[in-house]
Amino acid sequence: MLEALDALTENKQPFVAFKLPNAKEVNLYYQKDDQLHMTYDFSEAGFLMAPFADTEFYSYIPSTYSHRFDLPSEVSIVRSGLTVSDDNQKPFVSLVQQALTEFENTDLKKVVVSRVLVVTASDKNPTQTFQNLALLYPTAFVYYWHHPATGSWMGATPERFANLEDNRLHTIALAGTSSVHQGQKAMWTPKEIEEQQLVTDAIETSMKTMFPAVQLKISAVKSIQAGALWHLKTDVQAESTELSISKVIKALHPTPAVGGVPKDESTAFILKNEGYDRKFYTGFLGLFEGDSNADLFVNLRCAEITSNGYNVFVGAGITSKSDPMNEWKETQRKAKTFCQAL
Repeated sequence: MLEALDALTENKQPFVAFKLPNAKEVNLYYQKDDQLHMTYDFSEAGFLMAPFADTEFYSYIPSTYSHRFDLPSEVSIVRSGLTVSDDNQKPFVSLVQQALTEFENTDLKKVVVSRVLVVTASDKNPTQTFQNLALLYPTAFVYYWHHPATGSWMGATPERFANLEDNRLHTIALAGTSSVHQGQKAMWTPKEIEEQQLVTDAIETSMKTMFPAVQLKISAVKSIQAGALWHLKTDVQAESTELSISKVIKALHPTPAVGGVPKDESTAFILKNEGYDRKFYTGFLGLFEGDSNADLFVNLRCAEITSNGYNVFVGAGITSKSDPMNEWKETQRKAKTFCQAL
């Protein structure tokens, strides 16, 4: 597998390698030219890569040429020599404080703010890093996207955006973060519980607005483990012939787990105040086959591959109960998910 991905990268051929949650194999879609394929109506089939910012069209790699590889049966993690530049504590804390002020003066109830860690790798090997991610996080959706026109990205996300198949939709509300302690369950404060409820309520409202005749099934909240972190999760399901992936995207993206509540106000706050372009971070990605079949995930725990290493993206959900330094520490914990594979 590693040799095949190295060869495609060397030849500057677009490709995406990905592992579905709990899968034992890696799928590869690749192109024999460097065309940037775009979908406007989801009538095609392939692997979709969508940004955080609103757009009417999305990049994808067709499923025309594909291959499958088995993952190694044993974990053998190869490390890179690296230096992490993580000196943006002051601007991040200031951004959280700005959000807290916004809560007092506007209708904003939650906003997800983020930052970038610059990782310099002396012996960078993206294909090995991708295999490390796949082995370290068996329950995650792990991917490695490479296209000369968009750059190269990689990640191991715990969050499904939307699965649509046979008129059945499954999405989730995932919010709140707690560290995993050996032999102990996650401990949740009122801040994380409130944040999770805001996300669930916002998804329910958006879906009912887009699909007023569709009945939603909303599960109880439960704790799930993702690597060294715990999150609160609620499953949201629906079944109807009215459902389509294009309408679901319009209803949900960006989800309140990566944007905030209300959606328009939180997105505007992020674009005005965050100070950098998220690009594909907190967008969505995954498989689609026409407008009625898709398995998409939120692009979290990810990094953009650079000429010198990786730009690692991390964020935190801010509510009126947030403590700026605790939110900073949360982003540090989240950064370990990707950096553990380097």
